[in-house]
Amino acid sequence: MNETFACIIHSNVAEWEMSINLLPALPALIYGLVLTFVMIKRRKKEKLSFWLYPLLLPSADEREKTISADACRKAFTAIWIMAPVCTGLMCFYPLFAEIFPAFPIVIVLLIPAAQMTVYFVTVRKIYHS
Repeated sequence: MNETFACIIHSNVAEWEMSINLLPALPALIYGLVLTFVMIKRRKKEKLSFWLYPLLLPSADEREKTISADACRKAFTAIWIMAPVCTGLMCFYPLFAEIFPAFPIVIVLLIPAAQMTVYFVTVRKIYHS
């Protein structure tokens, strides 16, 4: 859509048309609708689900606080490992900029993806051990 809009601006045509693909935004829309439905159903103040709101760290008791602290520590360490790796991968961008123009975006998004993966895998391992 950005490329189409840029072409419209540069061509100075009186009539123009743009289309947008909503398929990438569809999962976020569905998640938002489910979240809204759940929140409407839960008008009472109940304990919020850790799996529904992953950014809420469980801290009901001392064990959960320890598990959360350990997982946060490991996720923080993962950032220190992933940031230099992603920086190194960015050096390869000129080699295939024509083939894969979204490469820098994917590389930058690898950092939080790795962090969240490490956090959830650590929490799961500790809970199941």
